[in-house]
Amino acid sequence: MTADQGLVLAWLLLAHLVSDFVLQSGRMARSKAAPGNAALPALFGHALVVALCVVPFGLAFGTPGWWVVAIVAVSHAAIDRAKSLLTRQAEAAALAEARRRHEAAGTAPDGLGPAWTPVPGALFAVDQLAHVAVLAVAWAALLSVAPLDPAFAGWASGWLGRWDQALAHDVVFRGVVLASLLIVNVRAAALFVGVLVVPRLATEGRTTEAPAIPPPPAKPPASTPVAWTFQVGLIEGRAIPDPAAPPTTPAAPAAPAAAPPGRVGEAIGILERLLIVTLVLAGAEAAIGLVIAAKTLARFKQLDDRDFAEYYLLGTLASVAVATISAFVAVAALDSLG
Repeated sequence: MTADQGLVLAWLLLAHLVSDFVLQSGRMARSKAAPGNAALPALFGHALVVALCVVPFGLAFGTPGWWVVAIVAVSHAAIDRAKSLLTRQAEAAALAEARRRHEAAGTAPDGLGPAWTPVPGALFAVDQLAHVAVLAVAWAALLSVAPLDPAFAGWASGWLGRWDQALAHDVVFRGVVLASLLIVNVRAAALFVGVLVVPRLATEGRTTEAPAIPPPPAKPPASTPVAWTFQVGLIEGRAIPDPAAPPTTPAAPAAPAAAPPGRVGEAIGILERLLIVTLVLAGAEAAIGLVIAAKTLARFKQLDDRDFAEYYLLGTLASVAVATISAFVAVAALDSLG
């Protein structure tokens, strides 16, 4: 029994998606981005999870497969760490530029603002492309020319002995492609859009998410020194009193603002992507415009707000791009079955 190389590559990609977007918790992802050696435990832990997801290839191919396990795990940790360091540098550079502009103008910018930077979102995409490239190279150099381990081949042949192997191959291949498509559009795309457009407030070395559409920051009194905080996303910064400044008379407390429906927006984005994927798989690409038009119609009045309009446009374009590209890649993979 020989391995079908298309199925092997599809399984490799699914193993990566499961390790990165299903088995990796948000806490682990945040810990990996910590400065210095504080990130090492989470980084090694994630590399171990990646290795465990690729272990079946070691069992199936023997020595070449175990080399793939080692290469994928080590490269995954290195790529993730490089992305974290570059992201921190991009945020620091954007913060420095924002501070200069804010202090010169004394006002907060409109729209996405000069402190917003697409670099974290771009690095997220490059990070994933780098992981996939490593998988493709490892597959081409090691697995595509390696025979299955005799013990594994015997087990697989015995397990599939009573089934039509061609039919079983088609069913498994389609299942792997559709599972990968689901993870990309439910989990990976949501994270990508969040990194690209959802504001994150960095204070004292910690990064936390801010509301998707925060209220515009008020201009601080001229006599009050301010310290600027950084946000990757919608609004550039928030003016907060400098802790070293003398105390001032507190203002009357403002009425609490309603929390933005971030979870609802995320769910809408997931449903939007799944509808687009379904339409592409069904060959009804022309109907994609109806999905986008319906979403835009529901938000029509809110588009008068420049902040919201820019946030909406950027998030929608990123979401639709991921859904469309991944769906067409899946169609090409499924068409290879003939």
